Amino acid sequence: MLFNSLSFLIFFPVTVILYYVIPHRYRYLWLLFCSYFFYACQDQSAVVLLMVSTVITFASGRLTYNAGTQKLKKLCVAAGFILNLFILMYFKYSGFLMSVLGEGERPNLMLPAGISFYTFQSLTYIADCYRGETEPENNILKYALFVSFFPCILSGPIERSKNILPQTDRVRKWDPVRAKEGLFLMLWGYFLKMVIVSRLEILTDLVYSGKNPAGEAVAYTGVPMIIAMLSYSFLIYCDFAGYSFIATGAARILGYDVMRNFRQPYLAVSVSDFWRRWHISLSTWFRDYLYIPLGGSRRGTFRRYLNIMIVFALSGIWHGATLNFLIWGLLYGVYQVMGYAARPLKDRALRMSGLDRHDSLRRVLCTAFTYILVSITWMFFRTPDVAEALDVIRRTFTGIQPAQLTLGTVTSLGLGTVNLIIAVFAVTILIIVDIICEKRGCEVFSLLDRTPAWIRWCSYYVLILMILFSCNLSTKEFLYQGF
Repeated sequence: MLFNSLSFLIFFPVTVILYYVIPHRYRYLWLLFCSYFFYACQDQSAVVLLMVSTVITFASGRLTYNAGTQKLKKLCVAAGFILNLFILMYFKYSGFLMSVLGEGERPNLMLPAGISFYTFQSLTYIADCYRGETEPENNILKYALFVSFFPCILSGPIERSKNILPQTDRVRKWDPVRAKEGLFLMLWGYFLKMVIVSRLEILTDLVYSGKNPAGEAVAYTGVPMIIAMLSYSFLIYCDFAGYSFIATGAARILGYDVMRNFRQPYLAVSVSDFWRRWHISLSTWFRDYLYIPLGGSRRGTFRRYLNIMIVFALSGIWHGATLNFLIWGLLYGVYQVMGYAARPLKDRALRMSGLDRHDSLRRVLCTAFTYILVSITWMFFRTPDVAEALDVIRRTFTGIQPAQLTLGTVTSLGLGTVNLIIAVFAVTILIIVDIICEKRGCEVFSLLDRTPAWIRWCSYYVLILMILFSCNLSTKEFLYQGF
């Protein structure tokens, strides 16, 4: 059951209505049933695996918290982490390891839906119990709801136990304000996915497949490849952010507050700033549960750089068990190390030039450079192997011809005139909204509350009409559901 499916649009209102009708003490049971039903619709064969992971981490958290000695606490934490990570590695990485070690063909293992997300989410419970930041949950069914909460289980945000578990016992009444905020977040998420992603998918898939709309082989170079690269950068942003907005909105309607997962990432002024804005729940997970325990920046410059490389190498592998994902992660580590190492030179250059660190022109240039760097790096994420990624990058920056600098070049990439205009218009709306939210320091759901009613309602209708007009386009599942 996908968020962008008719079945979910039936499932969710029924879930919400009965949730607020059922007495408070039984609501978590209803949400647990709905969460497992939602998950089973997506991957019925993996339900038992979800239960096993839940039982292991529940028991490990209790044993860790109640252990009498520090040595026993560490043993319980290690056991919980090893068992859960073993399950994740078996299904996600065993084939890759066997192929690397030359142990024969990769086994055809079906990756359980959401396993990377709910594994990391459940591991936070063990770590928080060890640190004493949360008390162990006595009710395994309430804990099972934390692990399987349906808005977040397939693609996050990766929640913290200390945030979600206390909310389970909160007495809730129907709140029209929260419902309005949640509905707008969901509407915005559907706009990103169905209006923008569905069109950019057509363009990027066509170019990277090396075919024209007639199905004939074409060796694209230059401008078409640049357009495809920029399109993919917005495609992956809108796809993942779209899921996160829908998930956050659905949780808000149900009375739950989950983490914000994106904060205008393409307005970042550096790669490190980008990762403070992109997939925030994952980047902060690695920061809190890996980078800081490794020593963070407290053990000298070399150790800091090494820790950064370790974190981003593992972040790349978390996304996929292939060499291109590892390189994708390592590149971000290299960018950040280079950025920190070059900071004294940049500060000196600023002093000599007389420019202020917060100068608007400097910020625009840094933002543009960071966006281009991130867009190029996405090619390792988009392509199936390193060789193809390098070939795509080579063809993107070679073969640029003046004849390609026409409107016909863009309209010949599968979208046609009407869908191209809609895509450009929708991306422009996204950019404007991100810039305004960045300047005002607000979230997207509160942006329209500060405008006159006629502007607010016109905006709602425009978004809804654009979504309905896009229903005829083929829309794939959300990209991060494959991780």
